Amino acid sequence: MSEIARETGLDRKTVRKYLSAPGPATPPRRSPNGRSRARLIDEFAPLVDAMLRAEVLMKAAVIHERLVVEYGFTGNYQRVKLYVQEARPRVAEELGITPKELAGLHRRFEVIPGAQAQVDWGDEGKILAHVGIVVRTPTRPAACGSVVVRPVY
Repeated sequence: MSEIARETGLDRKTVRKYLSAPGPATPPRRSPNGRSRARLIDEFAPLVDAMLRAEVLMKAAVIHERLVVEYGFTGNYQRVKLYVQEARPRVAEELGITPKELAGLHRRFEVIPGAQAQVDWGDEGKILAHVGIVVRTPTRPAACGSVVVRPVY
């Protein structure tokens, strides 16, 4: 039994169950990747592949959101993320992008003027409110050496 289990890749208890069953019984067939049943994401795989072909660096979160909103996908984000992780290199290869080039790509992030602001937090120095002067020392290395002094009204 152990030899049959090794050859078929099944557990020895499964082999024993099928050998002891009356009549001819066949063990369940497994897919080449070892999975016994289809994944929910598999029926949406062509859509995900098409999204990746249109924009190879599209994030899995965006793909999941589009699948849910536009196509009624009921699976969780983690499944989409795992599928994208496996599909992105394949799609990139189809597009003629080498793994080294894929690793070097980055997605440019742009917004229209005034739509977003960025704030860097840090210690800005002392505020001398009782004197009416604010003294600030910059925290960014590029601006070190300069001090901003302005009166407070």
